[in-house]
Amino acid sequence: MLHKCPDPIPDPKAVQYVRNDRGTPMKLDKNYYKNILDNKGLLIVDHQLATDKRTKTFVKKMAKSQDYFFKEFARAITILSENNPLTGTKGEIRKQCNLANKFH
Repeated sequence: MLHKCPDPIPDPKAVQYVRNDRGTPMKLDKNYYKNILDNKGLLIVDHQLATDKRTKTFVKKMAKSQDYFFKEFARAITILSENNPLTGTKGEIRKQCNLANKFH
């Protein structure tokens, strides 16, 4: 196991170039959204989020207003916390994420 699992405390120098937010990586703020609008996203999905017509307006709002960011972040966390996933024999691990296994 030790050879397969990464070190739980990685060397900061080894991960400094993969942070989504180089300016304030340890702070919860709107800078991620500002960065992706400035084409400084790390992943392809970052670029897609900033350029897709379905999400671009949302990204601009998040980048513009710290208050809006906090309001929307709190709303999203509330929604996630109210999600009661099925567990044990009542739940399932999907083979294809967009379909329940009984539809395969």
